[in-house]
Amino acid sequence: MKDDTSLNAAQALLEPALAVGAADRVALIAPGEAMSFGALEAGSARAAGLLAGEGLRRGDRVLLLLDDSLAFALAYLGALRLGALPVAFNPGAVGAEIGFVLRDCAAALAIVEPRARPAVEGGTTILEAGDFRARLDGATPMPVAETRSGEAAFLIYTSGSTGTLKAAIHRHSSVLPIDRYLRETLGLGPGDRVHATSRLFFAYALGAVLFGTLRLGATAILDPAWPSPSNLLTVLRRDRPDAVFSVPSFYRKALAEGLAGGTAEDAVLGAVRVYVSAGEALPGSIADAWRRRVGRDILDGMGTSETICMLLANTPGAALPDCSGRPAPGADLRLLDGSGRPVADGEPGHLWARIDSLAAGYWNRPEETACAFRDGWFRTGDLYRVGPDGGWRHAGRSDDMFKVSGQWVSPGEIEQVMAPCAGLEDCALVGLPDGDGMPVPVLFATLAAAADSSAVEAAIHAAARALPGYKRPREIHFVSEIPRTATGKIRRFLLRQPGNAA
Repeated sequence: MKDDTSLNAAQALLEPALAVGAADRVALIAPGEAMSFGALEAGSARAAGLLAGEGLRRGDRVLLLLDDSLAFALAYLGALRLGALPVAFNPGAVGAEIGFVLRDCAAALAIVEPRARPAVEGGTTILEAGDFRARLDGATPMPVAETRSGEAAFLIYTSGSTGTLKAAIHRHSSVLPIDRYLRETLGLGPGDRVHATSRLFFAYALGAVLFGTLRLGATAILDPAWPSPSNLLTVLRRDRPDAVFSVPSFYRKALAEGLAGGTAEDAVLGAVRVYVSAGEALPGSIADAWRRRVGRDILDGMGTSETICMLLANTPGAALPDCSGRPAPGADLRLLDGSGRPVADGEPGHLWARIDSLAAGYWNRPEETACAFRDGWFRTGDLYRVGPDGGWRHAGRSDDMFKVSGQWVSPGEIEQVMAPCAGLEDCALVGLPDGDGMPVPVLFATLAAAADSSAVEAAIHAAARALPGYKRPREIHFVSEIPRTATGKIRRFLLRQPGNAA
């Protein structure tokens, strides 16, 4: 599709269902309410009118600090319909992060949960979520803006493990292939129900559970409560999703809390046809434990905020162990060394991707855009190797790698070796300077309930004997928790800060 083709993302998301006469089919479910595709189309038209009445114009940014709710979907689609750029961000983030995003994208309007209001007070026009919903019925519907396929449509902020926030600029055309993974890989279709424990302000959930389900004609199950294993059970019993999207750390927590422990809960968990994991590599120990207890595979996959769509995916009935899968539908992938040459078979390389949903670059970051986006390809920052079975296995992040005795160490590799250790709840490896200033592997670890630190430390050292000497942790520090993003990625930069080893 040419960049000058007429296209609006809000219309593109709803049109497939409306075109086949499915206006009455349920598009969204939230606690105590539901909304059909027809009602969502009409509601997004009124939302566009309401936003226009607040002074929002085509090309303006609108910051959404909203829980997963019908208000989120209406505000997002309303902004797209108007030709404004919705920018969803965590309403529970610290004020400094919200303030940075507000200034960085120069938002003309913020629609917020009440608890997030202090972080934007005085920085822009504010509309609280309750007021937004209350005023929708009286708003004048707006027609779909005549936007172009290559025009900027929405921003997705990404940082996670590095601590440096930046926004990927997505075009209206980015939503067109968004349902292929759900349909072709997972086998989902119209009428199926999809839920994510990850929140909609992350690309993972936004792409799969809002954009993907709408394009597919399926139903998105939204819940404003911050996810927990017990809350997931509530959603499963109440709304009966066919597919659940989550992250490895959530699956680990669910297993640790006995959510899938041979009780009546297993029947509810087993009723879900498809479990998906992304955000970080899924350890085989977690996948094996889930399969034993629930009777379902967790299908690991890999995507980025810059692509929205999955780049790598496992398929039902053919999940590969400790593996992100194989190239997902529409994804063209290659592994290159530091000089830009293809790596040899079985060797790790930098993952470059080309896909129709790829972002145009980073907002106000020309140097970072030039580094990561080249000739239609995107450098993800991930290292992968392809095994003899054709599976693509994560070998770490290029910015997490460090050298010991002149040899590269991949933290993710060591963490997977440690994961099965009895009594170990979570762990993260970083390179910290020794007394001579040379980096050495240091493992931060959290204990499972009632676990003995001495026994766990002995188990870690025993597991480490399977590794070459330079990869073995020199120090082990037990901490109360491993700092992670809400999608489960380890925030290693926090562990590398001076004094954290204490």
